[in-house]
Amino acid sequence: MRGVLLFLGDFGSVELMIILIILLPIVSVLHFLPSIIGFKRPDRLLIFLVNLLAGWSIIGWFVALYLALRKAPVPNPFSSSSAFTGTSATSVADELGKLRDLRNQGVLTQEEFERQKNNLIS
Repeated sequence: MRGVLLFLGDFGSVELMIILIILLPIVSVLHFLPSIIGFKRPDRLLIFLVNLLAGWSIIGWFVALYLALRKAPVPNPFSSSSAFTGTSATSVADELGKLRDLRNQGVLTQEEFERQKNNLIS
């Protein structure tokens, strides 16, 4: 114990507590900076877990920082989004059917129908 005190200098317990009270929050904020930056991202749980579990190494901390600062998150292929299930094609077909019905009812002219159809297809 005396060796530790010699290394730290001639600090008493009050001084050590003050240093811990000041340094612990600063070090914690710096350690979890990638998680703080990526808090509003949809993949914030991934960023937090990488930061928590591998952030103690410099490489893990930089990986978490990269995940927090990248432009767009990588889409999850296991999610039920429309890009992977093909629902976007059926919704375009449904919209075209609705436009056809509106044209047949006389609500839309042929020109308006063609313009809306081209907007949906492109």
